[in-house]
Amino acid sequence: MAAHGTCSFSPSNLSPTSVSPPGPPPTPPPTSTAISKSPLESKASSLSPVPHSTCHEDSLPLAVFYGPLDAKNPLLVSCEKEIQELLGFMKRKKALATTEEQKHEFHRRCATSLFNIWTKYAPRLPAAYYNEKLLKVGDSLCEMKEYKLALLQCYGRYLQQFTVNFDEHKADVNEFKAVFFPKGLGDKTAAQTFHALNGKNICSYQLVCDSDTNLQNRESVIHCLHILSSLRLIMQVALPQEHLCWIIFNGTIYIYTICRKLMIIGHSSKVCNLLTKYLLM
Repeated sequence: MAAHGTCSFSPSNLSPTSVSPPGPPPTPPPTSTAISKSPLESKASSLSPVPHSTCHEDSLPLAVFYGPLDAKNPLLVSCEKEIQELLGFMKRKKALATTEEQKHEFHRRCATSLFNIWTKYAPRLPAAYYNEKLLKVGDSLCEMKEYKLALLQCYGRYLQQFTVNFDEHKADVNEFKAVFFPKGLGDKTAAQTFHALNGKNICSYQLVCDSDTNLQNRESVIHCLHILSSLRLIMQVALPQEHLCWIIFNGTIYIYTICRKLMIIGHSSKVCNLLTKYLLM
């Protein structure tokens, strides 16, 4: 198990400057309670659909309109409450979804709810707060072994700000740094980007194992090799940065885990080729 949980990163607390509204702030929209109803004990078909947000988020006040961006800001409180309600629902109801139909409905409902939360709040939250929340929710989902949801709706969302056509398997370290760290490794968002990249690789590997435990399919092996290439680039960039030692620690564990599995099923030559590249970093 990697150090400090799934991704081993704890972003620092934000301390943005307070902004006072020009007049009495309107009452923030009420917190959605859709996810707290319709338990999974009944058949999947009895679950009520999750309502979609019908308001125009872009025209609603930003979080700063309600006052300082702290724990008392009503918009931040509302966002956090909806997230915690969803995570609580998932922890309570996941084990109750036993049939394939119930599991499918459970995952559909959770994915829809999380998508609606991000759609509702993303345009109104400070970018730094939103990105930090994406990573924290992703880590919570990984702890629940909800790797697909964490990959698509958390780490993947964070990485959407970068190019989508980048092939980590073919790129060199300079291309990697130019794409994911255009402001340099000293930028305050660099650690978050490493966190998202690390989370993406962990989720991708777990999903491969979930669908093909013994890596019998050629596509599964290729996917694992691509993940190893991505981990190599991440570690190569992070290695000179002492404060990013957690990336080296976790990366080493996952490289060992993946390589060991590939060697057991007869891909020692491919593993040795990759390990040679690591030694030449």
